[in-house]
Amino acid sequence: MRETIKNFRLAKVNVLIATAVIEEGLDIPQCDLVIRFNKPNNFSSYMQSKGRARAKQNASYILFMDASNIDAYNRDQIEYQNYEEIEKMIQHGFSLDEYDDDSNIDLSEIPPYCPSNGLIIDATRAAQLIMEYCVLLGNGQIFPPRFLFHGHTNPYTCILSMPANCPVRDDIQCTSKRKKLAKYKCCLEMVKKLHEQGEFNEHCLPNRNLTLLKIDIKIENQIFQLVDELFEKKSENSFETFSKQITKFPLKTNQLSTNWHLYQINNELGFVVPYELMKLPRFNLYEHDKITIIEVLYLKSINYEQYQNQLKDFCQYLFEYVFDDMNINKILKFDIENSTFKLLPCLLTKTGDIDCNRMKIICNRKNKIIQNNSELNDTELYYPSHLPDKRLYMHISDKSLLKQASAPWDQKILSENIKTYADYFEYKVPNVHIRRDINLVTMRGVKKTRINYLKETFINIDKEITDSESQPVYYPIEFLCYAPLNKVDLEIIYKLPSILVRISQLYRIERLRKLFADNIKYYSLLDSDQMPTVTFNDCLRTNTNPSLLPLIPLIYDNLSLNLSKLQPSPDILFQAITRRSTDEKTDMENLEILGDCFLKLTVSMALYHRHPLASAGALTVEKAKQISNENLYRIAVQKQLKCYLNVMKINFRGKDANWLPPGYIINEIEQMKNNYEFNIKRYNNQYVKRKAFADMIEAFIGAFLISTNYIITIEFMKWLGLDVIPLNDNNNIMEIPSILCPCNKNNEINQIVEKFYIEQEFFDIENVIKYKFNNKAYLIAAFTHPSSFTNRLTNCYERLEFLGDAVLDFLVTRHIFANNTNITPGRVTDIRQDLSNNGRLAYILVKYRLHTKILHNSPDLFGKISLYAGDDELFPKDSLIDNQLSKDIDQWADSTAPKALADVFEALVGAIFLDSGKCLQTVWNVIEPLLQNYIDRSITDPNLNPVRTFFEQGGKVILESTKTDTDKDIIISICIIETVNGCQFEGCGANKKMAKADACRNAIKSMMQK
Repeated sequence: MRETIKNFRLAKVNVLIATAVIEEGLDIPQCDLVIRFNKPNNFSSYMQSKGRARAKQNASYILFMDASNIDAYNRDQIEYQNYEEIEKMIQHGFSLDEYDDDSNIDLSEIPPYCPSNGLIIDATRAAQLIMEYCVLLGNGQIFPPRFLFHGHTNPYTCILSMPANCPVRDDIQCTSKRKKLAKYKCCLEMVKKLHEQGEFNEHCLPNRNLTLLKIDIKIENQIFQLVDELFEKKSENSFETFSKQITKFPLKTNQLSTNWHLYQINNELGFVVPYELMKLPRFNLYEHDKITIIEVLYLKSINYEQYQNQLKDFCQYLFEYVFDDMNINKILKFDIENSTFKLLPCLLTKTGDIDCNRMKIICNRKNKIIQNNSELNDTELYYPSHLPDKRLYMHISDKSLLKQASAPWDQKILSENIKTYADYFEYKVPNVHIRRDINLVTMRGVKKTRINYLKETFINIDKEITDSESQPVYYPIEFLCYAPLNKVDLEIIYKLPSILVRISQLYRIERLRKLFADNIKYYSLLDSDQMPTVTFNDCLRTNTNPSLLPLIPLIYDNLSLNLSKLQPSPDILFQAITRRSTDEKTDMENLEILGDCFLKLTVSMALYHRHPLASAGALTVEKAKQISNENLYRIAVQKQLKCYLNVMKINFRGKDANWLPPGYIINEIEQMKNNYEFNIKRYNNQYVKRKAFADMIEAFIGAFLISTNYIITIEFMKWLGLDVIPLNDNNNIMEIPSILCPCNKNNEINQIVEKFYIEQEFFDIENVIKYKFNNKAYLIAAFTHPSSFTNRLTNCYERLEFLGDAVLDFLVTRHIFANNTNITPGRVTDIRQDLSNNGRLAYILVKYRLHTKILHNSPDLFGKISLYAGDDELFPKDSLIDNQLSKDIDQWADSTAPKALADVFEALVGAIFLDSGKCLQTVWNVIEPLLQNYIDRSITDPNLNPVRTFFEQGGKVILESTKTDTDKDIIISICIIETVNGCQFEGCGANKKMAKADACRNAIKSMMQK
């Protein structure tokens, strides 16, 4: 290799192909052309490889780019444009603005920075590193450093100031005989400080992992991730099969004894189980025209062997003969000893004993035929034995409707031999003789009995009675059998499957209630008798609590061990575990939304406290990890909560039946025969995406939020393992970090802050928002852009924006639920996006002229704000503020608004939150008037997500492409879409996503105008 390099230097070899090693460590002067095939990893790599093209005339540097992925291609092109801008700034900042003959200065006389690992950073490299670091601070934008000079003659003093979001806020001062030397000395000194503070990595390059906080991950969490990904990478969309806990009742595994326990469902119906159950709450069953409250009461223990045969016979009679379409014998078989649903139903006497006599009478009805007409009565039910299904009929004793078997056949002619009713029935069932001298039985059909009483059903009375049920029908006595149940027993027994489902569900809920109470220890578990009747309805819609989610201070000092009576009810926990796919009257989605926004708020608060020096980017990354579906899924597994998720709709009968009756198991022999015909797993298992378990965790948080208080909810989240309470090593609550820069904590800082506040006329902001800051530093920080040099007192707004975003989202979501009980989850999401939309917040900030108070040093930002604020269509000069805020709300979500404007609004929210002692009421009192002109309009008529709305209406994308704006020398993404009726709309934006949103917005706006 050395020989090759030597020959290349001597021009004996004209083409050199090398790896990235040539970027550093090998000096190759006078290259005419450098072609780079792979993408530079960073600005340093870009400059080092470009620096090889050092021939004095016409040297060229060519970068190959992959155009197969248009998004990656556009991102790379923007990144390279930034690199070129940095390069120009370096040239301008360090060569072109000197007034003395600095071009001949030898920078080698400045001692290099030599870290302990052997690296050597000279003055030129230090300047490059500072510029590259500033790009990193700007997250793709360029926030250049500032250089100021003192003195017009030798010696010169240079002062280097970094952007406001740089952790090194002390100015660097260096003196030298030449300006250029002073500048480069400042750069070297700043590199040294940044390296020592961890902003540069071990290679003395800007640390691109600054967004990763150094947090120790628990060993059990690491093991979980390793095991979870042992065979394949999982995602939130990965499907999982898990057990249906409804089929496991009671949850005991020890050896069965002969001592079983008798429970009462109502005065006539009961059940026995091998173990005594925890007390269950009362619950509703929904009949056609009434609600029945079921209360399960413990009666006594019994000797199971004494009643074993009667109980088994009765159970099998019910689920194999009464409910004759539950796939018994096809898939299921009775085996109480091996069944996971160890419960046997029974009838009760008035004294609370098992009514074996009545159970025997019912079982003896099986295939019992009617001997003569004298047995018929109006309280019984019958079925014709010749029909394939047990179609039930009741006897009509109206003598005017009587017909003899010899009566002429007056229905559809099936054969010329059919002359009488007797002929017809003998034709239908050969080898049966019908007596012609007696009357046929006059009957009326009974509507198929409802089996599902889990929720209310609304019946169209006009269609409830069909012709076959209203018109009398006639059968010979020889064809009739007693129905499996008479009218009275049928009304009792047919509710049994629904009752057993609810009992097994509430049994799980009570175990869940106990699990939470035992671990949180902030409330004592109330007995189920003290809990309201479980309705299985949406608790948010039925909530009448006026103090729902009170606007009080969210302070950790309130954390104490004073026991409370507030706790989640069985109803709300049932809602929290229930997916929409179950077809219940309730589901977890609204609770999930509430839990999601409170999770974001509490995690944001804790991170803000715990990491006072971390950047907003680092906090955002860590928050994303904690609130991620991946982390919430891990919590569900480690806290053994997965099994509580309720996913599948219950089907009691038919080909889609998936409910396992008590005492039954899967018939393994039939399973092997019919595995391809039937989905056997549906009886014991559920199938769902992983994300559903994360949703359940958020729904639990939402359930605690509306049924307890903020403190108990935070303690519940702490038990889950979420970092929501910032405790130090001594287990004490950490103090809120100072908003002041670390270098500004002298005794006179308050007077300096007050003076700066007055000089910048920030009292104008307080007058607009009608709130006086106790600590003016919060207000100053909220309006300090990261590029600012003016404010050297406080941090910039980024950390406040991080916190304010979560506060605003929670307050908006709370307002929606507190004022709209019947709102749907999709509507909530749309309104949340609408009320906290960046375009909306930017619009309000400009409308109140608060954008003029932003402290920044970015010409680019100045241009964008000026262009946006100067739009006469958005902000007419002669229009009153109230009139402007009442305009078409679609304009408020203008995507052209500079993001910095919305960032400042959210930072202002965060500043008020901290300044007021984290008082939600104070924050809401300030921001509601700013938002009030469109809060109600957004709730009644939200500016719905244009992309989702467009595609839900059948629209499609026709073309996505890019073009170059020659005036601005930038690449613009173009998206063309088409509606169902063929109308096309075009949108543009900085990337494909924004272009699609712009096109959809144009389409929806056009459709609304029509």
